[in-house]
Amino acid sequence: MSNPTLSLITIFFNRYFAFFLFILAYSSVLHNHGGLPPLWSSLRLEAPLLLYSYFLCNCVLKRSPWQPFLAALPLILAYTITDIYYMVYGRFVRIVEVTEIPELLDILPFHYATLVGLACIIILLVLFLSLDWKNWRRSLVAAIPALVLIFAVELAPASFLTTSEPLYNKIIGWSDALSVGNNGRLTMATYFEAQRKNSIEKTLAFRDRKEFIEQMAALSQQIRASARNRNVHLVVLESFLDPKIFSGLKLSQPAAAPAFKKLIGKTDTYSISPVFGGGTAQAEFEVLCGVPALRALSSVEFNVFTGGKTYCLPSILDDAGYKTMVSNGHKPKFFNAITAYKGTGFQNIFFPLENAPGTDTYLSTGDTKKEWYMFDGTLLNQNLAYVTKYLQEHPGKPLFNYIMTIYGHTPHYLDETLRPRIIKLVSGQKDEQLERAVNQHYYRTEAIAKYVQGLLKIDPHSLIILVSDHVPPLTFGPLTYKKFKYMKNIENSIYYNRIVIIENGKTMQYDTMHHYDVPKVIANYLTDGVYCRNNQCNFDKKTLAGQAAPTDSLDNYMTIMAHATM
Repeated sequence: MSNPTLSLITIFFNRYFAFFLFILAYSSVLHNHGGLPPLWSSLRLEAPLLLYSYFLCNCVLKRSPWQPFLAALPLILAYTITDIYYMVYGRFVRIVEVTEIPELLDILPFHYATLVGLACIIILLVLFLSLDWKNWRRSLVAAIPALVLIFAVELAPASFLTTSEPLYNKIIGWSDALSVGNNGRLTMATYFEAQRKNSIEKTLAFRDRKEFIEQMAALSQQIRASARNRNVHLVVLESFLDPKIFSGLKLSQPAAAPAFKKLIGKTDTYSISPVFGGGTAQAEFEVLCGVPALRALSSVEFNVFTGGKTYCLPSILDDAGYKTMVSNGHKPKFFNAITAYKGTGFQNIFFPLENAPGTDTYLSTGDTKKEWYMFDGTLLNQNLAYVTKYLQEHPGKPLFNYIMTIYGHTPHYLDETLRPRIIKLVSGQKDEQLERAVNQHYYRTEAIAKYVQGLLKIDPHSLIILVSDHVPPLTFGPLTYKKFKYMKNIENSIYYNRIVIIENGKTMQYDTMHHYDVPKVIANYLTDGVYCRNNQCNFDKKTLAGQAAPTDSLDNYMTIMAHATM
């Protein structure tokens, strides 16, 4: 008769049982530190997929004392990456985002990118050398279920979703975290990938949606008839964080420059971004195309644009007789920028000469050695000079002047020879990166106020909109915002961003809106209020982060993306 104690010890030291206990403990610990929900509520679906994946990793590796640990390594890394991504950006990473790794490495400082690259190479090399090439037939048989799953998700996504959806626990459309908590990380990764592939197939049915196309054509004609050559200046500010919104943050002096405080007066308007901490292109997509960034075809909509003209704000204004131009302070290879800008309808696309050698541009980065990114004032001053000359030379041609800045990007370094640190966090509060961001805010608001004053001098009867793409991740992502009581820690507070709207020289107060409402604000201004009398405008009522988008948003989104991907 077997010894019960020995049997229990054998079970406990079984690699599968030990691995599963480790993942359970890991997910619980990480959740307590801001990670995704633990596995306890998702075991029905996640446990079989997780254990099979571990079994497959064991099958393909050589037998050795290290085999159980090496087999666990890819899965532990996958879990760790999803949790870190969520802790920094507040959303669940998609499989397709693997394609964005080169962009991530490019934006990192060279030494960080080198360390990340070396770590990846070492891990891949160790795993490659540990593969059991002699027993490849056994590995192939073990991989059959995985191959069937991959083929179903990639080649028959509609059938996969129809078959699998009844098995899932509740999927929350507005919350990645709740959906993952109900179903698990690996389970939801396959679900989101199948959903993305299925959406790409569905766009074919939206290419000839006449009702929406006719509405956009009518809007262009309405703007052409009533805009009276009024210009629009839309500035999207990279990670424009207003420290005043932190109720738990005490500073040695106000963070905003006096000229900026005078500019905004008592107005206090917010716009809800689709992203937190990163994903600027998602915010750009919303403010340019007027629909939620649903991530239905890709983790970043701009990445699947082909350059085919679609029904976004620049193309509508182009059809209405506007010159449409974009000035971006960063690099053209990020988020498929040039192709995406062409698809949205921009006639002229400008990047700094240092980042886009050989292109026809008026921009130069200036000295970025100590701060990494082009200072707002450098970009805005050059744009003001360009716009001044344009208005003088083309008095009858209205202008849509779109700017995407880059200066507020993490890690918020300051060139203190040019912009000395003048604001301190007081009362014993310690957060070096937040303090740098606060000081950046002072110099950014000073530059922005100067720019707006210059615009109003040369173009007083125009619309000027300043909006943050998203707030920065700071040191500890959402935990930093919670610690310092951003927006008094209301629900989904990290998605609220400052927006300033100036109509004909007067700063206006609006109710909270979404980034995808910005084109509606512009259309309403250019049509003297006709647009919102005939259409649903969300900024005329109280809006909260997490609210459902308008009922026609999905169809409009799919129509825009159908033409963007032609």
